[in-house]
Amino acid sequence: MAGDLRASRVSEGSGAAGDRGRCHGSRSPGDARGLRPAAGGSGAEGRDLRSRRPIAAGDREGGLASRRVRRGRPLARARGPRRDPSSDHPASGRGRLRIDHRRIGGGSGGGRCFVTGDQAARTAVVATVGPACADRDVLRRVVEAGAGVLRLNLSHGDLDGHLRMLALVRELETELGIPVAVMADLPGPKIRVDAADVEALAEGIELDVVEPGGVSGESSPTITIDASKVLDAVEPGHRILLDDGNIRLLAIRCADEEGGRRVRCAVTSGGDLRARVGVNLPDSDPDLPAVTPRDLEFAVAMRDAGVDLVAVSFVRHGDDLRRLRRALDDSSDGGRTPGLVAKIERPAAITHLEDVVEASDAVLVARGDLGVEMDIAEVPVIQKTVVAAAVRAGRPVIVATQMLQSMISQPSPTRAEATDAANAVLDGADALMLSGETAIGRHPVLAVATLRRIARRTEAWRDAGPHDHGQGSDGEVSGDPWLPAIARGAHRIAAELPVTAMVAWSQTGATALILSRGDLRVPLVVLTDDAAAARRMRLLQGVVPVPVDADLELGADRARFLDAAGRCLVERGIAKAGEECVFVHGSRREIGRPTDSVGVFSLLQDGEES
Repeated sequence: MAGDLRASRVSEGSGAAGDRGRCHGSRSPGDARGLRPAAGGSGAEGRDLRSRRPIAAGDREGGLASRRVRRGRPLARARGPRRDPSSDHPASGRGRLRIDHRRIGGGSGGGRCFVTGDQAARTAVVATVGPACADRDVLRRVVEAGAGVLRLNLSHGDLDGHLRMLALVRELETELGIPVAVMADLPGPKIRVDAADVEALAEGIELDVVEPGGVSGESSPTITIDASKVLDAVEPGHRILLDDGNIRLLAIRCADEEGGRRVRCAVTSGGDLRARVGVNLPDSDPDLPAVTPRDLEFAVAMRDAGVDLVAVSFVRHGDDLRRLRRALDDSSDGGRTPGLVAKIERPAAITHLEDVVEASDAVLVARGDLGVEMDIAEVPVIQKTVVAAAVRAGRPVIVATQMLQSMISQPSPTRAEATDAANAVLDGADALMLSGETAIGRHPVLAVATLRRIARRTEAWRDAGPHDHGQGSDGEVSGDPWLPAIARGAHRIAAELPVTAMVAWSQTGATALILSRGDLRVPLVVLTDDAAAARRMRLLQGVVPVPVDADLELGADRARFLDAAGRCLVERGIAKAGEECVFVHGSRREIGRPTDSVGVFSLLQDGEES
């Protein structure tokens, strides 16, 4: 584009034009950090906010001033009234904010700037890594198709193999110049069939289920499970489900023996019994920890390798997450703990849903085991309940399992699957997860592209309606008391003015998290000098993370920040000269209010009159 782009800026009084900042690909990863915001920077410790957006009123009066400046002039006329704090505002007497828009530095360039994903699709995609996409070229194309988070299923394979895959993802991240988050999914206390002396179970036959060390029956087939002390919770009349419920057993008699409990069962729904299939006890409540010693070993190894998120399986209550977080913190050498994702897949987690959500950094609706543990008719309602709870608490939420199941073998999903994915978007999910579709399917890249296309079309339909003024919550943010109000103001500006995008600075990811909550319908481009924070932002709805060099100090200099943000917007086609964007930034004048500014800036070419 001919000429130099110029952006407005807010400052406390400096009249000098800022130096040009450069956006670039991911820098060295550093250690992982959870989604819990930390105090300082432009982030905050609090997480219980979903910023609201009002119904568009089309009224510019009373909005924050936006000024456009032609080349060579320090200031120009504003298009709206100035909104400094009133005399009775808490900020009065401590330096009012002033709107001071100047042109950004002349000259060309600014370096390469990578903005990830398709700006029109705000819903993130989580793709499970497996044999179908383990090849470097295929995995690269999966990321390029729009997968912002890659899931490593630790229930399969070995730890060394997963660590090698994490290293490969980091290589691709640097090669592509875009942040990619990695989520390690812990196996949890999954009960599996360890051995069986029968391969096919016919309806009506009787068999015994025993624990490790149990003795096979002389007259009845015997299935040995791989967990001890779990059959103590089984009573006559309880169901035992094998292979995700494809084979169903009913307990008819229980006996305590020297080798453990023996449960005599009748087969109510038969089928072929495969090796190492899962076992579910939907009517029983065995005393199993959500995090086993093996899980903790995996979690520590993945944390040390720099994983971004750890998904915790079979969570029952918030203390399961708190214990794991404490164990990771206590064993750390000063590095940051990955964000903990609570997988909702047991009835106990639904009972303690608010506590589980509060203790988590993100929530995952695991519909596979949930549909086995509970009545299948309850799953759609539970999905909506969990998503709504996460939205209220300001937590990112993922909907998973069989999103596009038929694409494991077919090049197109069924109509029901497409509708299911669209409904998850309408429910308010931040991300949709592909499992077998990308892990073992024939069309892993196409599956990602198809899910993105469905999400994009669904979002476009939803955006045609009025804004949802009731979305989000008004929770306080520890360490940054102004941020909730500033976030609501930024959303109001984006709803009522014809802006193209929103840009923000986020040191820890907290500002990005809070701004992404609610009915935001423009791309949210977030600059950060923390590579780990940029990766975790890939899970947030509508957020486009842009890593920048730390030595540019964009968080401390608004002119440089707006310069870099404007160049990124234009170079990636999100905005063009003449368009206006919302910005959120902090002056760092006061530690107690790290985020203290919101406004509108314009992108102009050299020679254009204001």
